[in-house]
Amino acid sequence: MPSEKPSPQQLTLRFKCHKTTICLLVAPHDSLSSVKEKLLEAIKATQVNEINGQSLPSDPDNVIFGVPADTDESNGQWIELEIPEPEDDTRKKGAKKPDVLNATPMGAGLKDGSVLAFRFRDEATDADDLAEDKLTWDVIMPNFDDEEGSQMKDIEEI
Repeated sequence: MPSEKPSPQQLTLRFKCHKTTICLLVAPHDSLSSVKEKLLEAIKATQVNEINGQSLPSDPDNVIFGVPADTDESNGQWIELEIPEPEDDTRKKGAKKPDVLNATPMGAGLKDGSVLAFRFRDEATDADDLAEDKLTWDVIMPNFDDEEGSQMKDIEEI
């Protein structure tokens, strides 16, 4: 995978699934489709074929992003990232085309250091089945209190 030179305009986004965290450097105006492609490329570059039993999809469109439901990302509640629709302007005639900039990290309101959950849509799953599934997110956030206690226990044993 070719390395990109970082620039001040790029964003570092953290993608989480189960215990896996992947950091990607993306341009704020990259399409979310290209971000999904970069994410799959990064996972495949590590020779991983599945994450916690979920096989990697061949189509980037089967990657679903989620954002924290609350500003406190440690509560474990995530909602699907929805691309904001442009506001309807009744002054112009004709059908309004969706704004391409809305389908970008910047248009979705993501900032440098944002955390996104990701999951894979089963290629055999119908969109109606997906809506009924309520999109459960398999994200395990680290709990540093547990690690701190276990380290102290190891020190006491020495």
